[in-house]
Amino acid sequence: MKYLIRNACIVIGDGETPPFSGDVLIENDTIIALGTVTPSQAHNVDRIIDAKGRALAPGFVDTHNHGALGGTQLGDNGLPRSCELAILGGVTKRICGVDGLSPAPVAADQRAQYAAQLKPLDGAIEGEWSWCSVAEFLAWHSGRSVTDMGIYLGHSAVRRVVMNNLARVASDAEIAAMAAVVRREAALALGLSTGLVYNPAVYCDQREITALVRAFNEVKPGALFPHLRSESDNIVAAVKEVVEASVDGGGGYCNEHSKIAGAQNYDSIGEIEDMLDDAASLIPTMGNMYPYTTGSTTGDAIFPPEMRAGSRAEFLARLNDPAVRRAMADKIRHDSKSWDNFVHFCGGLSGIQIAGVKAGVGDAHLGRRLGDVARDAGISDLNSPTAFDAVFDFYAANGGEISIITHFGNEATVERFFRRPTMAICTDGLMPGPGQMPHPRALGAFPKALRMGREMGIPLQHMVWRMATLPCRFLNLPDPTLRPGADASLVLFDPDTAAERGTYLKPLLRPVGIDMVWIHGELVLDHGALIVPRPFPGRLLTTPVRPAR
Repeated sequence: MKYLIRNACIVIGDGETPPFSGDVLIENDTIIALGTVTPSQAHNVDRIIDAKGRALAPGFVDTHNHGALGGTQLGDNGLPRSCELAILGGVTKRICGVDGLSPAPVAADQRAQYAAQLKPLDGAIEGEWSWCSVAEFLAWHSGRSVTDMGIYLGHSAVRRVVMNNLARVASDAEIAAMAAVVRREAALALGLSTGLVYNPAVYCDQREITALVRAFNEVKPGALFPHLRSESDNIVAAVKEVVEASVDGGGGYCNEHSKIAGAQNYDSIGEIEDMLDDAASLIPTMGNMYPYTTGSTTGDAIFPPEMRAGSRAEFLARLNDPAVRRAMADKIRHDSKSWDNFVHFCGGLSGIQIAGVKAGVGDAHLGRRLGDVARDAGISDLNSPTAFDAVFDFYAANGGEISIITHFGNEATVERFFRRPTMAICTDGLMPGPGQMPHPRALGAFPKALRMGREMGIPLQHMVWRMATLPCRFLNLPDPTLRPGADASLVLFDPDTAAERGTYLKPLLRPVGIDMVWIHGELVLDHGALIVPRPFPGRLLTTPVRPAR
């Protein structure tokens, strides 16, 4: 197809060039001309589009996405669910395998257990997992994405291959074995992710993280993308841990989904920013964030780490053991230092919203709070052991298949992180489906960022740089800035009206102001109409390995 886009406000994406008026010619997957298009170049175009002064920019990059598994299932519009959400927000590239929970590598005898762990975050595929290695997973994924997709290598996945879900620090021999897995699997990954509140990475120490960063960087340059061990009471020490591991391991560092949880911790932002700025003087750094005061994650994150060890059956058995229940409730109620206590930093059970349940079991509770579960059981004291018993009963009834929205933040902290010039945007969005009422960030993060940038006076060229080009350069992907010969993955949007519409109770309301999206020259969004291209144009995002020595 050959498209001529006239009267566009062209934002090339380099972060410096002011937007300028002009025309853009696309032929197949390439930008042929930009600024001025001659009559001979425009001969035989298939479609002329009047942009009417709206912004044309490189497609956005979601640097933290949960759509590699359940998100591949087709929605009502015929598009993969993760791709539909992405396209409606102007996203053309998604990076998955986040929080240390990449779908590969996985040992053959652990596939079912690992799939159950990832289900509340990443959804489930139809049928059983058929892969073990990253290469095998990507072969399975090939042809299932409309957007481009890349993957981080997950620390928890690697640790499971060597140690299953054991709740202890690794030995030197086990760390060496994990490093060997990293070196074997890193070639097709874009970096190393970890999730230090999720099992089994939660059981590691700093030397393990450092060793795996070092092993990855022996294969190719790559950053560490961590979910911190604490985003609340111990956040300063948690940032220090992963920054030091990145520096000592010889890699870059991305401050993933930047946030601070709990009112008592908001004033630590200055110290955190100082650490990030110091790291930037030593290694490549970037941040990303979804611009909301709430987060969302798998529901078992509310439990102490020792509760989550072993298999899903063992977790559920503990959940039904009265003695273990009492110990868990006591730790959740009184310990905010030895682990990242979600109930504590959300101000109690009423600060945690139910975003996902086992379909057909807990549907009536979607959008309500864990505190409501206790109240429904006739319990008024939400910090009592009986309140936690009611919540634990709810979890057990749903087979542990709970996801949550955590209400922990404040607007001032979000705004301060948002103003950082190296802060990219992400959705961190969980996939909608039966039994799901996901966080509105899944659809609204990028349109909301455009609105916030507009209202905060951040120049449009800087916002586009952060949403499109900065992530590509940090990840060593091809530069997406608009120029003749560049890839035609583009978004046309109204810079004056682009905004989110979703709420916590109606999270999937479409944003406004995102008009058209092309992926490698294929038009996939046309003024509200989603278009299903055949075949799907999404490509695998990879980077070169180091030359053999």
